[in-house]
Amino acid sequence: MRIWITTCLVAAVSGCGTIKTLNDEKGAADDLAKWQSNCHIIPRTFSGLSYQFCNLNSPPRSGPHWGVTPITLDMVASAIADTILIPYTGYQQYQLGDIQVRRKQY
Repeated sequence: MRIWITTCLVAAVSGCGTIKTLNDEKGAADDLAKWQSNCHIIPRTFSGLSYQFCNLNSPPRSGPHWGVTPITLDMVASAIADTILIPYTGYQQYQLGDIQVRRKQY
């Protein structure tokens, strides 16, 4: 039980893409727009994995946490979390559709 609690806390603190898109979907979409990602939508099913892919599919940003290795590691964690959450996110996808990435002036 402690391992599950620790895993959940580490994922929440580390900025896991799944947690970001589930808790603050508009913020995640706004982040991608601000970072000039080439993605226009984030599917709710496997949203964390898609969010991190869109991070890689944008112009490079400075900082060690925006490197390919940290994002790839988070993609693995997000893929596991997204797989566990498929019943919930699949229903959300059916009811609400994709998360739209809104383009704003920054």
